Amino acid sequence: MIALILALSLAAVQPAHSGAVDQVVVDPAPGTTVTMGRGAYEGQLEVTAHPEGLAVVETTTLDRYLLGITEVPASWPQETLAAQAVAARTYLAWTLDRGRSRNGTRYDYDICASQYCQVYRGPGGASDAWALAVASTAGEILTHAGRPAQTLYSSSAGARTRANQDVFGGAAVPYLQPVDSPELEVTPYVRWKLEVSAEEFTRVFARSGYSFGDEILDVRLRTDGEGTGQVGVEVHSEQGVTVVPVTRFRAVFNVHGPDLYPGLMPTTRPGGGRWPQSVLSYTFDVLYKPAMKIDKPLLPLSDAAIPGTLTVVGEGWGHGVGMSQWGAMAMGTDGAAYDTILEHYYGLSPVGGGAMLPDTVRVGLAVESPEITFAADGPFDLKTDEYPPVTIGPGEWTIRSSGSALVVVAPEGAHRISPLFRSPRLRPRLT
Repeated sequence: MIALILALSLAAVQPAHSGAVDQVVVDPAPGTTVTMGRGAYEGQLEVTAHPEGLAVVETTTLDRYLLGITEVPASWPQETLAAQAVAARTYLAWTLDRGRSRNGTRYDYDICASQYCQVYRGPGGASDAWALAVASTAGEILTHAGRPAQTLYSSSAGARTRANQDVFGGAAVPYLQPVDSPELEVTPYVRWKLEVSAEEFTRVFARSGYSFGDEILDVRLRTDGEGTGQVGVEVHSEQGVTVVPVTRFRAVFNVHGPDLYPGLMPTTRPGGGRWPQSVLSYTFDVLYKPAMKIDKPLLPLSDAAIPGTLTVVGEGWGHGVGMSQWGAMAMGTDGAAYDTILEHYYGLSPVGGGAMLPDTVRVGLAVESPEITFAADGPFDLKTDEYPPVTIGPGEWTIRSSGSALVVVAPEGAHRISPLFRSPRLRPRLT
């Protein structure tokens, strides 16, 4: 494709405007889908420039938002999908009731589209089975004390889910307490293991600011039992005892392990391939074998000691609090209804959400991006504050950020539609 540069730095195009355009709105016509990354979106997209990069926010309806949730395979039992639909709808209601996050406030969105909220990729790829699950549970959420419940869920809990206070700390939430999860026969995350040397362990945690000294003496799990509070990992060294909360322990391994030791982390699955993360869950035990010194001075130095080794053995994938998706899959396969699945994991039954549910949702699709590329399969309106909307046909566009200005690479011929568009003969102003 021959591209031209559209610079939305309007001082070069229309002298009456001295400031650069810092926002572009992409408004798809009915029937048009805008593809960006792995998502297919149908709502209005706002692209704004910030010093740290672009932010992309979609405004869509409640039902279209739910259709775009991609948390479990569409091939799973229909009742499992229905339970997931209620959990996702409730989590959105809880998020809105709690109030926006720091990023949500900064970039003007209600909920993010990643695994840090719940995975959303737009309704363009929604299956018939998932659409049925959303429609069949329309308006239903779970509530506690008259407010939306915090319906946490994760991929796999293993044999038993976790208490919220044991993982995240704080006060116990009545509907986020441990229950047996009947998934061990179906989950692929029934058992995983990570083994590292004491040196590797020390280097990984040093990246996150931890210092254990020259010699680790022991590593053990610190807990008073189920439901008693946040679990920690005790690292005993010559400097004393350092307690690392399980949430931090997992995060440090998952963030810095693959960076420092890409050949070691994540580790290999028993059947081949790699696990998705170095430490998959908070349900694990640790075993430390300290270094052994061999008193044979005639041996080379490399043979004179056996290094210490830390082994982490666990089950499940994710935080393990609330509903286990693989457990819900097992229950659905055994014939359980969606409300039975929800009752099992949360101890709550679906009710009408009423005013607790919004008509529209603003979803943060991307933040702090240097550029985004999207493709429209039909016409859409391109809007800015300075010019009337212009209708544009199908094509691929790239929007780049440079400070508070937006630079758009458009399909050939777009410069003929509006004076907003710059000719390729003109150099774009990036500052």
